[in-house]
Amino acid sequence: MKWNFLHNTTDKILVVSTEGILDLPSANEMRDEGMKLIRQHGYLLCMLDHSKTEGFEINVFDTYDLPKKYKELNIPPSFRMAVVVPEERRENSHFYETVCRNNGYSVSVFFERESALQWLKGC
Repeated sequence: MKWNFLHNTTDKILVVSTEGILDLPSANEMRDEGMKLIRQHGYLLCMLDHSKTEGFEINVFDTYDLPKKYKELNIPPSFRMAVVVPEERRENSHFYETVCRNNGYSVSVFFERESALQWLKGC
């Protein structure tokens, strides 16, 4: 999987765009790189855009364990993340959203970038 980080300095949002097959090793590496940038720039908002991702190879158990990793990384509860996915990934993505919210993280899934951006900005 490939990813690209863009800085929306006006709204203090880290935007991460991905391509290819999303697997757990790539997701872990991307998250670690992203967290360094988030801490470096003081971002509390992130848009994770998987709309161009060709497939997902993260199973239900891995998804369920992701919030544990977030806690290990000391991601604050005030951190908000919007995840943009293709609509055919609706069910799996809403499971991820629910698991995160049940663990105190503000995560919402969207099917297009503009809605995700508006949610992040609180509009």
